[in-house]
Amino acid sequence: MPGPHVFLSRSEPVGCTCNCWPARRAMEELLHQEGCEPVVVDRESLVPGQDWMEAISDGMGSAHGMLLIVSSHALKSEHVQNELAMAELRNRHDGFPVILLMLPEVTLDALEKSGLGSLSPTRRQTVVWSGKADIESVRRDISPQLDLMHSELSGAKVHHRVVHHLREVDAQSLSRAGATLGVPVETLSPLMRHRLASGLLSERPSEPETDPLRAALTELLPLSGPDASRELIQLSVTHARVPADDADRMRGVLGTGFPRVAVLPALSTDTARRYIHRASEQPLPWDHFVVTLTAGAGVLGDLVQRIGEELLEEFDIHDEETLREHEHDFGPVVVIVPHPPDADLVRALDTTYPVGLLFLFVVDGELLGATGAHTRLEGLPAWREEEMNRTVRRFVRRYGSTLSN
Repeated sequence: MPGPHVFLSRSEPVGCTCNCWPARRAMEELLHQEGCEPVVVDRESLVPGQDWMEAISDGMGSAHGMLLIVSSHALKSEHVQNELAMAELRNRHDGFPVILLMLPEVTLDALEKSGLGSLSPTRRQTVVWSGKADIESVRRDISPQLDLMHSELSGAKVHHRVVHHLREVDAQSLSRAGATLGVPVETLSPLMRHRLASGLLSERPSEPETDPLRAALTELLPLSGPDASRELIQLSVTHARVPADDADRMRGVLGTGFPRVAVLPALSTDTARRYIHRASEQPLPWDHFVVTLTAGAGVLGDLVQRIGEELLEEFDIHDEETLREHEHDFGPVVVIVPHPPDADLVRALDTTYPVGLLFLFVVDGELLGATGAHTRLEGLPAWREEEMNRTVRRFVRRYGSTLSN
């Protein structure tokens, strides 16, 4: 994946003998070494006929952060002032990182009294560069901001969703939750939120008594609304408790042809829902529903009919074309069947629904011998399965209901 683009704001007259040119070259080299792409707007980078301000605007628009080299020339540059104004506007809107590299000939007092002073640049991180020999000190000082840019650029939708919820949590609570999960404390709050989101979503089997995940959620909750609290609980517990290998196996079933069948050893269909959510790799799980088998003659025909009715009523799916369309847009519809997958049952379902569905059979571990050659998930020990579902129920009841907020 390409690294973050860092807009290099600077002013260096041709033939200048001060530190501005060595600083620019050193920063370009450092950024490349850290996996970043410097964005430099100068006469060499302009497309013929392109306006200078248009080029700056395009460069800022594609950047994930800005590094301003504060030289004596930059203090007097209208272009640098315009670039800093754009960066400040983005910072207020989406937390756009801004780093100021102070050259030896410039003081903070001179910066405040310059044309840049009206933008209060000293509110941003300032790093002192005393020469190329000091490059490792600069690297150490700006690495948290560069790490933040990398974090903002990478990560799954679920990760960014959790980061979004953590924005309303105070720094002390973030630190305490991080400590329980073994996440190193970061003084840069946005980076701490990314680190903590990764900690919450890391696979973490439950522990019998003092469980780190439950302790961390207790520190972070409640959020401002029940919906946000409920989503943070469900995403965190699902990703921490459901084995990633089982989620991979479920996704693998989608590419193995038909019938698309997986068998989950579990005691509850709630467990199946969490497995579906984990396999979906999205803030929202794949659409799913439970169908139960009834005893008596015509059971297969009855089951097929009930699946068709559910697809039509809940998802507006009525034929193979709409099944394919739904899977393309949202992923497969998962049918949870609390019953072993006997051959006649699977054959009947596959004949009627050859596309668009994934059948997840939930089977008591003692009956696994009757599941045939279908993809079998490992599942969880009974006590860990119960802890996962109990944790979601208890935390949602306390923090994710209207009465609790």
